[in-house]
Amino acid sequence: MIYFVRHGETDYNQNNLFSGQKNVLLNEKGIKQAQQTALELKDVQFDVVYCSPLIRAKQTCDEILKYHSNTPIIDERIKERDYGTLVGKSKADFNLNVWNGKENQDLLKSLEVESVLDIYTRVKDFYDEILKENKDKNILIVSHSGIGRMSCAYFKGLTPKDDFSKVKIPNAKVINFDKGEKSESFSH
Repeated sequence: MIYFVRHGETDYNQNNLFSGQKNVLLNEKGIKQAQQTALELKDVQFDVVYCSPLIRAKQTCDEILKYHSNTPIIDERIKERDYGTLVGKSKADFNLNVWNGKENQDLLKSLEVESVLDIYTRVKDFYDEILKENKDKNILIVSHSGIGRMSCAYFKGLTPKDDFSKVKIPNAKVINFDKGEKSESFSH
């Protein structure tokens, strides 16, 4: 079983700002969320733990691992989407329609924003590798909402025609993926 956890809340989340790959800390609420999630998962035995290199994910992972003896494997492929020049700007100010496959490539390039297909490619590579290496193991992954959406694409068969903005990945919530659900239907 895969236990996917998005990091706890940050001030960027609270203020609806793009944070992308910027290192931002959990706020007080985010720390409490991470501690609550740690309590929820304290009796689950994890065979392997993967974590994004970004500090908000590491802080969340550290809280969870207070009840476990695992050492997390830091993996660059599960860091958040690169929002380029939009980092720190209000999400309400940009209607990029970026999650449903109707991306304006020129606009994304000018803003230095990573495409959905690029994100999916790195997430697919991550899952293809870890599932081969960790058959029949419980896996904890601590990452970000964008990676959670791509995880849904990988396991649930979402495509670029689906509206990814409707896939909600709440802060510090556990989402389970059954390794047997893997789908190959994501295509450009």
